[in-house]
Amino acid sequence: DGKVTFDETGIYKNEYGWWRTVDSKVDFNANGIYKNEYGWWKCTDGKVTFKETGIFKNRYGKWYCKNSKVDFTKNGKDTYGGHVYTVENGKVVG
Repeated sequence: DGKVTFDETGIYKNEYGWWRTVDSKVDFNANGIYKNEYGWWKCTDGKVTFKETGIFKNRYGKWYCKNSKVDFTKNGKDTYGGHVYTVENGKVVG
């Protein structure tokens, strides 16, 4: 109804892109992996860039992201930042 509720937290889209919000405000300090109904997304400075591929972390562990989305189908070894990681279903296990 045009009223800001200040109770929305997650990843939301507007005409400028996809953004991490906390209490309905863009969190420009968000640098990690966050979830919405479409998946888990890597944010940089509050925005999903759709360009980041590699190993990134959140409070649940380290994850393999492709084009800024956690790829839960990724299995095997991956090298990122000079380190070799073992990935199972998108999550780093070793």
